[in-house]
Amino acid sequence: MVPLWSKARLIRAGHEGIDDPNNSALIKQVKNPFSLYINVQKIREYYGDDTAIYFEWMNYFQKWLLIPAFLAIFVSISVKYVFTLETSPLAGVFSIFMSLWGTIFLVSWRRHTRGLDVKWDDYVVQNDAEDLRKEFKGERCINPVTDLPDTYFPRNKLLVRYAQSFCVCFPCWVVCCWVIVCFLNATGVIRPHHHGGFFDMPYLSQMADEGQIFDPEGNANMILSIAQAILTIVMNIYFRRVAHWTADLENHKTQRAYNNSVFIKRFIFEFTDFQLYLFYIGIY
Repeated sequence: MVPLWSKARLIRAGHEGIDDPNNSALIKQVKNPFSLYINVQKIREYYGDDTAIYFEWMNYFQKWLLIPAFLAIFVSISVKYVFTLETSPLAGVFSIFMSLWGTIFLVSWRRHTRGLDVKWDDYVVQNDAEDLRKEFKGERCINPVTDLPDTYFPRNKLLVRYAQSFCVCFPCWVVCCWVIVCFLNATGVIRPHHHGGFFDMPYLSQMADEGQIFDPEGNANMILSIAQAILTIVMNIYFRRVAHWTADLENHKTQRAYNNSVFIKRFIFEFTDFQLYLFYIGIY
């Protein structure tokens, strides 16, 4: 339905135009039932960049949809003839794949539009300048794309900054995991006789025994859960400051790169903070 809807919109727009060689060839193309992709260059010549970018996106999106489409056919066949929907391991894998596919598609499309800016002569230095961070400190150079003076930060120095940032963030993440394991023991989720192993802390897990202070059937266990929720919020607040501090340390040139750095750190930490407890319960 995606290519049909795109063609229908183009045909309606084409009938409102005047006779033109490009327009005529374009109408013939969109009326061809075997034509899946529109000639964006012809649209750009006749309707301009504002209309052409829409059809460029549709073409790009349809090409990327081929990957999950073929995988979906394979998963459907396996569910019908080999597994059931409840027992198929491929169904969960396909769901995870689609989440990653959506993210990768957006990143790829952003890179593609950057290329279109140069190809269509729409590259405007002022638009990029709005994204520059005033805190960025770099060395003077000549931009190979614009041939204008610019600043850059050497890659070897950037890698050193990344290493320093990792050395700060990783211990915070380890502490977060350790706190969660402590609560798993204290609330009785990890038991010596039930998937204890490496994560078992006898001193804490014994507190969840029957009749002890954190007995799962008692009220103190509920208080412990509330304390875990409060501590989780406090850890996230403090790590938010760490994420911004380390992103400043990395000396990103653009605001987008700075935001991405903060987002990745916070996502990993907060996903671990909020979901590791439930993830452990679900796995074991």
